[in-house]
Amino acid sequence: MNERYLTISVDDGHPDDLKAVELLGKHGLKATFYIPAKNPEREVIDAARIREIAHGFEVAGHTLNHVPLNQLKDAAAFAEISDGKKWLEDVIGGEVVSFCYPRGKFRSSTAALVKKAGFLGARNSMYNRCDWPSDPFHWGLSTHAYSHPVHVQLRHALFEGNLKGAANYLGFCGVERDWECHFMRVLEHVGLHGGIAHLFFHSWEITERGDWKKLDRVLAHAAVLPCFERVTNGELFRMWADRRPR
Repeated sequence: MNERYLTISVDDGHPDDLKAVELLGKHGLKATFYIPAKNPEREVIDAARIREIAHGFEVAGHTLNHVPLNQLKDAAAFAEISDGKKWLEDVIGGEVVSFCYPRGKFRSSTAALVKKAGFLGARNSMYNRCDWPSDPFHWGLSTHAYSHPVHVQLRHALFEGNLKGAANYLGFCGVERDWECHFMRVLEHVGLHGGIAHLFFHSWEITERGDWKKLDRVLAHAAVLPCFERVTNGELFRMWADRRPR
C-alpha cells in the first residue's frame, strides 16, 4: 500500500471531547469519536453534544454501557454491540458504521458479532500498527496518546499476539516512550513507505496529564504534512470493503 493516510480516534464520549472537537477543527483534521450511551467509570456527553460532534466528525459505536466484551457471553455481547449502535443512530439520525471494542477487549467470537450487528469494521488496541489489516474487524492503531513504559508496550504486544506491532516498536518506532515523539516517528515512516498513521486518545486522559498543548502541537504538525489523505476510521473501513478480494 503506497497511499498515506492519517486517521484519529477519540474514545469514550467524555465531555472533554468538545475540547478535542475544537482542536481538530482548528487544524482541519478528520476524526472518529467512539461513544457509548453510558460508562460506569466516568461521565458521558449528552445527546445534544453528540449531535454537535456528528455535525463535523464521524461518531461511532462503543457499546451501550462500555462493558469489556470478553467478560460477556455472546448473547449479552451482541446486545451491547447492537443496542449501542441503534441508540447512537437514533441520537444522530444517521448510519453508524464503525465500532471500537471497549478497553480493546474481545473474545474470538466477538468480531463476528460486530459484523452481524451491521458494522463495516472495528478498531482494537493493538499498538504500533500502520498496515492495512487482513480483517477489518481487527484494525490496529499506531500511537496511543499516553507515554507507556517500554516494557508495557512490549508486554501488551506479546499478550495480544501483536508480533508485527512489537517488531515495529523495536524497529522504526525506536522503542520511543514519549507519545509525541512516537507519533512523529510513525508519521515519518508512513510518509516514506506508505500506510496508515493512526493516533488514538481519550480526552479525559489528555486533561488528567495536562497534554492539551502537546496534542495541539502534534495535530498542527500532522495537519501540514504533504501527501497524507485525512480520513475517518469509517472511510478506511469502506475502502477496505471496496478493495477486498471478490
